[in-house]
Amino acid sequence: MSRAPILWLFITAGGAALLAFGLTIGLLTTRRRREDPIAQRLTDAATREQYREEEKSRPDRDAADPPEGKITVTQVRQGVRGHNVSTVLVASLVATVVVGFVLFVWVEFYQTSAGKHSIPKEAAERAR
Repeated sequence: MSRAPILWLFITAGGAALLAFGLTIGLLTTRRRREDPIAQRLTDAATREQYREEEKSRPDRDAADPPEGKITVTQVRQGVRGHNVSTVLVASLVATVVVGFVLFVWVEFYQTSAGKHSIPKEAAERAR
């Protein structure tokens, strides 16, 4: 008898057990860290510092406060990476049209790929 099924069972079950063990360890250490207010404050401060450093290093983004008092959600989303909604919409529509045209041409030239098989002449004559 081959040992392959036993090895595959060991690999599969062992992998699932290792994953469960890792998730359990992560869950327990995260809970302990949340209960400690000092550790939570240190984590939050380090996160804020990392965000500040990232904001300073981005050349396409001005970290200064916006001059307007009220800005809309759309303006905020556009300001994240500078995308304009209409530009993204036009680009996606153009990409959709190009993909549709390529698929149409593919189906017309390679009809068997879409299930359109031509009937042989002999089979067509027998069907009459």
